[in-house]
Amino acid sequence: MGQMHAEAVDRITHDGRTIGRDFQAGLTVALVAIPQCMAFATIAGLTPAAGLYTAVVMGLVGAAVSATPKLNIGPAVTTSTMVFAILAVAAKNPEHRAATAGVLAILVGLFTFVGGILKIGQFAKFVSRSVLIGLTAGAAILIFGSQLPPFFGVASTHEPTLIWILLDTLTRMGGMNLSAVIMAAATLTLILLGNRVLPRFPMPFVVLLFGGVVVWLFERAGIDLGLQTIGSVPRKLPPGLSSFDGVVFGTDLVVGAGAIAIVGIIQTLAIAKSFATRDHRKIDSRRELLALGLANVATGCLHGFPGAGSFARSGLNDMAGARTRMSGIIAAITVAAIVLAGAPLAERITKPAIAGLLMATAWSLVEWKAFLQIVRRERRDRVVLGIMILCVFVLPIHWAIVIGLSVSIAIFLRRVSRLHLFEMVASTGHAFSEHRVDQQTGSSAITMLQIEGPLFFAHAEDMADTLRTVFQRRPRVTILRMRRTHQIDYSVVSALTRVAQAYIRDGGTLIICGLTEKMRATVLVSDLGKTIRPRFLLQTTREVFGSAHEAIRIAEEIARTEPSPARSLFRENGPATGNRPRRSVATAD
Repeated sequence: MGQMHAEAVDRITHDGRTIGRDFQAGLTVALVAIPQCMAFATIAGLTPAAGLYTAVVMGLVGAAVSATPKLNIGPAVTTSTMVFAILAVAAKNPEHRAATAGVLAILVGLFTFVGGILKIGQFAKFVSRSVLIGLTAGAAILIFGSQLPPFFGVASTHEPTLIWILLDTLTRMGGMNLSAVIMAAATLTLILLGNRVLPRFPMPFVVLLFGGVVVWLFERAGIDLGLQTIGSVPRKLPPGLSSFDGVVFGTDLVVGAGAIAIVGIIQTLAIAKSFATRDHRKIDSRRELLALGLANVATGCLHGFPGAGSFARSGLNDMAGARTRMSGIIAAITVAAIVLAGAPLAERITKPAIAGLLMATAWSLVEWKAFLQIVRRERRDRVVLGIMILCVFVLPIHWAIVIGLSVSIAIFLRRVSRLHLFEMVASTGHAFSEHRVDQQTGSSAITMLQIEGPLFFAHAEDMADTLRTVFQRRPRVTILRMRRTHQIDYSVVSALTRVAQAYIRDGGTLIICGLTEKMRATVLVSDLGKTIRPRFLLQTTREVFGSAHEAIRIAEEIARTEPSPARSLFRENGPATGNRPRRSVATAD
């Protein structure tokens, strides 16, 4: 009885600590979310109130459905930047932008639902790192450009592309306000320094609050700084279902929704995966997409705009000690409470201060170390990165992302379509070195070839042509090692059968080793299995290098019976090869 009482007390204490940590984390996230989400709404070309509505609605729905305790779903800098570009071309009339943003959010939610049903989450891992870095770098550049007008205190522009934003801002520089520059620069500097020195402190909230107090003090002193404020924030929650009058459905709206859905899925799953990996959990991608889709549909119906998982707020939620999904619910409720109780105070926040906050956010958004590494070392990724950034200058960002993804996929398919086939050349001891197939490949009595990667129909003809050339040099035995190949297409089996039949008719022996159980079963029931003796189709074993050693043993027995054994059994590594080793490996499976 006493033990049961002690366990109950421990559980209550543990639950109490968890609730306390969640409450602290939720409050901290809310303090940062208010100015940040208002700023993201400004990026999207909407009223700050729309950012608050989106934060509350998406925060509640996302936290209730998501399986990741620390994930915060709501306005995000990437999606907000894309919303701005889409509204600039899909809603020419400013009066229809709020309704168009709502429809956009609903479309994004529906696309996300479809993605969840089709299990598209499992394909997010194939999006290259360069696309993600290019996405954040492009968004950061566009944020900097779009915030230049309020930074300098001139009229804002609603151009969809960076080049026109810069040109339009340049024509307005005659009306620059020095007070706006000082306010924006001070906000930018204080936030960047504060985040570095006090990373756990809600510096954005404090800096914006301090800026509002400064404006209020100058007003009390009768001094007009000429700074534009964000305007009145209504002291009410979303009024109900949105009216979608004036919304024009077109290519930009649909394509833009698809692009936002893709980016939102990638970004949200990336955050969820990072937490799941660190917490030693499995990610439920379908549930995360369900949460994201529901959150977007809900906010679209209630005067909001599309959002996704937030890198900044999710990280802050974790850093502040969140333990369960309750922290997200507390954050959303706290935002709503502060809006209802302190809306008049928000009217003192100036647009230059918001511009400084967004520029600081943009700077912190880019992973500069990874960016520089791609620029310096990764040639293929550098192409994708450069194309995405270039497109941001001349195209709306949603088209830039579609183009970047297309280029990345094209490069990936080009790399996958290449046949990775090497000759294994004997080195010192019992090791072999990988060499490119050249004019000497096939000249020895035993030729050992290695294929790496999955074999698809795109490889069939290249592999058949390469093997046909090698077989024409009449090696007595050819070992084809497939230990690093776990998938073989029917087209490849068919092409290999044709060249194997001709080689065997001419007196050669083909041994295939390193086959998985599934691959060997596939080959045995094919024409290739009827062409090659079953004892020459060697399956992988638990013994290290087992099937490769067995293949070499069989090949040596056959080669030594050759009528004219003048040739060496294996091609040996040395000056005569005219080819430097690619890498040294053991006679391996």
